[in-house]
Amino acid sequence: MLLMVTNRSGTKGRYGDDAKPNHKYDYLYNYNNKSINEDGFNSVGKKGFEVQLMQELERLRTEEGIAQPKVGFYIHGFNNTYRESIDEIYDLEAKLKVRFGYAPVIVGFSWPSAGSLYTYLSDREKSRDSVGAFTRILLDLNALVDRNQHDCFSSVFCFAHSMGVYTLRKGMEYLSDYLGAPQGRKLFDETVLLGGDISAKNIQIGGKAEYITNFSRRVHVYYSKHDTVLRAASIKRFGSPRLGRHGALDYTNLPNNVVLVDARKYANKEAMEGYKERSGDQVSIHSSYRYHDVILDDLSQVLQSVDRDEVTNRGVIELEGKNLGNHYRLL
Repeated sequence: MLLMVTNRSGTKGRYGDDAKPNHKYDYLYNYNNKSINEDGFNSVGKKGFEVQLMQELERLRTEEGIAQPKVGFYIHGFNNTYRESIDEIYDLEAKLKVRFGYAPVIVGFSWPSAGSLYTYLSDREKSRDSVGAFTRILLDLNALVDRNQHDCFSSVFCFAHSMGVYTLRKGMEYLSDYLGAPQGRKLFDETVLLGGDISAKNIQIGGKAEYITNFSRRVHVYYSKHDTVLRAASIKRFGSPRLGRHGALDYTNLPNNVVLVDARKYANKEAMEGYKERSGDQVSIHSSYRYHDVILDDLSQVLQSVDRDEVTNRGVIELEGKNLGNHYRLL
């Protein structure tokens, strides 16, 4: 099942690249499952959104026998129109369905990226300006889980891609201002950062991404040195190495629940040849994590909370002959 939350201006499926005023946002549900460019959500409203979400989880449990169905929260990166943000969660649901044996619930957050390669800096501003709305959405999600924690039988994961990792980082920071450090239950069982457009040093202990690690049981970071989009982003960000291209700067100084995966063997031009998006366009290296079969096989095991050393087809990257338990490569 696909659901969406957006702070883009507009209504009735016609959402643009400006933000709603006063940190407002729409909850969208009743996906109509039409063909590309014709599909969308027929209903708007928080109450109906929550009802449909909980009904689908109950259906998965009782009708399909899924003891712990999964709910995924997905935050897209820069250079995405509203239409493209739907296509991304459509593709993600389809890829995970093959691996899980059922379609998980995917909730997309569509923030007002302009959908152009030439608007990186303005998209950065829009991503930052979306944090107020995104934080309120996280508070809603936390409240929904709290209300249903005694009956909750699902697991919740979060995917953030590219500049969406920056949105997630800032949103978690603001969430911490409201809630303080989480006690007991985490907001996300698994958080996955794909081609993250934040500074590599942010993931270290005491870094700005500590709010992500605080609210997540485990965090996986996938990166590739072949990501040319992030190489350009490094230049625009005054040369700061990006997490999604460089990985961590210091593997001896990472939170215990952080795992990094070097995906360069598959996140490169040659390996991605022939992989197509829903639109029929060639998948870029920057988006390869959601499409390449080997990367997705690794991701699906992560989302099923397989122990980091038990995930198949990955090898340990040692530091001075020692396995720190936080750095791997795809084989």
